[in-house]
Amino acid sequence: MKFLFKLSLLLSKRRVKTVLSLVLTLTLGLMVIATIYFTLFDLQWLAFLGGVLFAAVLSMASQASKAEWLIIRRTTQLERAREDIKREAARRKIAEDAIRATDTRMRMVFDLMPSPIMFVDRDLRIHEHNTAAKTLTRIPDVRIENQLLRDIVGAQYMEILPHCREALTGTKVEYQILWPNGENYRVKHVPHPVGTDHPLGFYMVMLSMNAPAAAPTVPRENTAENNSTYADAHAAITSDSGETLYLHSIGEQLMGGDDPRGKLIQAIERDEFILFAQKILPLKPLPFDNGSYEILLRLKEEEDNLLPPGGFIPVAERYGLTEDIDRWVIRTVFSWSMQQKRDHPEWDIPMYCVNLSESSVGSMEFARYVRTELQRSGFPASQLCFEIGELDTIAHHANVASFIAALKPVGCRVTVDAFGSIKLSFAHLSGLPVDFIKIDGVLIQNLFKTPMMMNKLKAIVEISEKLGVRTIAEFVEDDKTLVALKEAGIDYAQGFGIDRPSPISKVLDRKA
Repeated sequence: MKFLFKLSLLLSKRRVKTVLSLVLTLTLGLMVIATIYFTLFDLQWLAFLGGVLFAAVLSMASQASKAEWLIIRRTTQLERAREDIKREAARRKIAEDAIRATDTRMRMVFDLMPSPIMFVDRDLRIHEHNTAAKTLTRIPDVRIENQLLRDIVGAQYMEILPHCREALTGTKVEYQILWPNGENYRVKHVPHPVGTDHPLGFYMVMLSMNAPAAAPTVPRENTAENNSTYADAHAAITSDSGETLYLHSIGEQLMGGDDPRGKLIQAIERDEFILFAQKILPLKPLPFDNGSYEILLRLKEEEDNLLPPGGFIPVAERYGLTEDIDRWVIRTVFSWSMQQKRDHPEWDIPMYCVNLSESSVGSMEFARYVRTELQRSGFPASQLCFEIGELDTIAHHANVASFIAALKPVGCRVTVDAFGSIKLSFAHLSGLPVDFIKIDGVLIQNLFKTPMMMNKLKAIVEISEKLGVRTIAEFVEDDKTLVALKEAGIDYAQGFGIDRPSPISKVLDRKA
């Protein structure tokens, strides 16, 4: 662009010189005419002035020729510059496409990392985060991006703040912290870019310390894993220095690198999954005296090798197999329960809460499959409750409404999971005849931090009672929380403080 500006400036100067030469020539011509007139056409003067005029004309013609040649040369240079710009624009587009592709791959790798990672700028705002960070904070993407660190980490902020300030001086920082979920983390602050006293920010990496120093290993199951069917998990190995390093997702380790889709399909066909169940405790005299359990899912390989649960889910999502897994869960729950009923006639089938993937919620084929299996197996539809994430009720409201309309008439029940994780409002449930709302665990975990949390909980209970919707509190870790939930009027509670997940085969033993 600078070249084009200089070129245009040069051409402007040349045009000024050409015009000036023309003016001078015309002026000289007028002077010749005036001289001829006042010298009475003297031949000597005529010859002299004629020569001067001829020289002036030659000079003007020469200037015009030079100007024309210069214009041609500059025009050629301009065309060449335009071609260079076009080539540069094409190269830039290729580079931008490559950068976008690289960013996409890096984003995928970033999200596959099992450790929570967040990039924090100098204003202590979070600009990047991976899926593990979202899972840890239990806050949706839209409420993490560009938010202040203190609003995301809550009570841990004052403990983290001094280390953040040190990292912003360009110093790598490492320390330990206890998170509200009971996990101990070794936190590293890595300034970016490295090697400057005034970095743009730092990457905050949180490495779990609860995993034993063996490979492969399993961290302590956190509450998020026990309150949903699916959870991300990754393999951990220990370096020579004793540091736990996460290299590959459990899904990659279990499924292998040759044909992960085929291996997952094989696991579905050969029943290589295990149904787990976690008790949902009624806090007041309510229906469903037979008991209520949330169905969880593990792969046999995870159990045999003591690997974290849910590592196969990223593979299933990548290859579009989550609906097939949901069908396996429905089919197996029905067949197992009906077999138990035949073997133990006195046993009453409890209500099972089954989590659904986004693809299943949006599939009317899946809804028809459930109705067919209910009819074929004889499983009582009233004992089947589907858990649908709150985010799905917002992002896919019409699909959720259609799904519920297809299964409600036969007696199935519906729970909205993680209620309050997006917004404390019932507006997005309009037109959805749900039976339960499962209150987001973040609110339960922070119940005693501020009076506002208890007020929010009581407001949810009050509105739910008016709407005829039952409430379930998840992430209940201790008796103190359980007592507070009973006082607030919560209908059901679930969490490690009540019951830990175990294979569904033990459910009968517990009830016996």
